[in-house]
Amino acid sequence: ITTKLRNPHYLPEISVKVSLLNFMITPEGLEDQLLGIVVAKERPELEEERNALIIQSAANKKSLKEIEDQILETLSSSEGNILEDESAIHVLNNAKVLSNEIEKKQVVAEKTKKKKVPTATLC
Repeated sequence: ITTKLRNPHYLPEISVKVSLLNFMITPEGLEDQLLGIVVAKERPELEEERNALIIQSAANKKSLKEIEDQILETLSSSEGNILEDESAIHVLNNAKVLSNEIEKKQVVAEKTKKKKVPTATLC
């Protein structure tokens, strides 16, 4: 089965019988894949660090989503003036501290990623 749809949706009966392949690739995605192959062959420790950064970044995004959900839950369940609700203030303060820590980790991860990219463009 071929289609020009970007994100096709098939019935479960069809999805079980076929393998879906996405042949759409962006230049950034291709560069990232090729960089991963080259780095894995030449400097495996950098590839391991890159994979760890990707995992950490995904965990940070998940934590931020959980913080957002917790804040929304607190705001929706709060009755009256939110400034008088001690638990809401505690949740918001903890969320602020955690989000600042995550933001610092993301900045470090981005710097590390940018440090490796110029090497890849020289190849």
